[in-house]
Amino acid sequence: MKSMRLSEIIEVAGGNPQAVAGDDPVVSGICTDSRALRPGELFIPLVGEHHDGHDFISAAFEQGAVASLSSREDSLEPGWRIVKVADTLDALEALSLHNRKELPFTVTAITGSVGKTTTKEFLRNILGAEFAVAAAPKSFNNRLGVALTLLEADENTEHLVVEMGTSGKGELSYLSGRVRPERILITTVAEAHLEGLETIDGVIEAKAEILDGLADDGQVYLNPGVPGYDVFCSRLEEEPRTFGSLAADFPLEQDLPPAPSGAGQLFKVSEEEYTLELPGEHNVVNASGAIALALDLGLSPASIRRGLALCSLPPGRFNVQTGGDTVFVDDSYNANPCSMEAAFGAFADLCEGAVEGRNIAVLGEMRELGESSRHYHEELGRGLAGFAMNILVTIGGDSRHLSEAFVEELQSLGRAAEITTVHFEDLRAAKGYLEAEIKPGDRVLFKASNAVGLGRLAQELRETAMQAERETTICLNTSSD
Repeated sequence: MKSMRLSEIIEVAGGNPQAVAGDDPVVSGICTDSRALRPGELFIPLVGEHHDGHDFISAAFEQGAVASLSSREDSLEPGWRIVKVADTLDALEALSLHNRKELPFTVTAITGSVGKTTTKEFLRNILGAEFAVAAAPKSFNNRLGVALTLLEADENTEHLVVEMGTSGKGELSYLSGRVRPERILITTVAEAHLEGLETIDGVIEAKAEILDGLADDGQVYLNPGVPGYDVFCSRLEEEPRTFGSLAADFPLEQDLPPAPSGAGQLFKVSEEEYTLELPGEHNVVNASGAIALALDLGLSPASIRRGLALCSLPPGRFNVQTGGDTVFVDDSYNANPCSMEAAFGAFADLCEGAVEGRNIAVLGEMRELGESSRHYHEELGRGLAGFAMNILVTIGGDSRHLSEAFVEELQSLGRAAEITTVHFEDLRAAKGYLEAEIKPGDRVLFKASNAVGLGRLAQELRETAMQAERETTICLNTSSD
């Protein structure tokens, strides 16, 4: 963020001017986690579901905080620079919007049911080849996350990339209306957050709200194949720039020969060849959107290629790692019907041509699907019966409906004896089964909504496999001696 005097922060945040007692120090940054605070920063304690940041104000001053905001009377200790505000989140947001107003960087806002964080990383790396770029370090896409992202920008920042998510009506209109992005990119729309949005039409309307805040003369980037494309266009004064298909403004060609030595996916955007060293056709489509935006900003194809070469998937997004001779694919960050299908498509590509080992899918429930949850789990189960799989393990909640539909579909195809299907209600039982079942050479996919906890399970099983390999190596070396 832009360096500010404490008096300026007090004015912007609506705090008590008595906090400046004879001095007016410079504040170098803002921090909401006392453990990560650096000397000279302002501490903003936030109140969450499980923790109240006010309880860590003393720890923040021990770390070198120059001052702290507070909305609690009992935080006003003598000798501390405490700025009393009505609400610390409101104050944080006010400071972030002030940072947006005071600095000349431009903003690209990304939304979509799937692919926001990955596309943000594409843009961070591609634009970073020629510009000073800032973006959220994690998947920050709600009111707090957007505010923290705006504060990532400083006097050197030229472009800021921000994610915006929604689970209810009005949220994106609020965020976009305050940030006023110069560019908006919508990845896709799918059945997600149906508890608050109810239907795919509700999702479309909620995503379209991001267009309410588009800056004057701003530009929107859309995939013409995305559900709701006509709805989005109806809310725009100017035509969007399109990507993701052969007929788009930035034509995408995906049916190309494999890249040399199998080093990723080869594709073309506007007749220029690019290579993406990440799995999944959906990632190519998202990358093509980032490329389209970069081309409009004047980046050369050579610069874009340099940026693409640096791209990697964020944690929990189809991260491929080995444990011994076993391949673990952690795609556990989030899940909805669209992302499930994309993950299985990428997993099938990964497994194609393997002559040893088995394909194992470990799936948890897709949450926030509301009253339609059972329907979507059953529909997915029937669809997955067409994939090459040896073992399906489902864990908890409505994933049992996925498992049951999967078995029924296999029975109708006469393939029930080919695939082992197991359902567990808790992670501990599933872990015990998988520890005994997974063998060297297997390929294992983990996919569920983040709250299910499959990311932790994937890591623990990988560590078990690595330990088993080490013990086998020691045993073999001992025997040879």
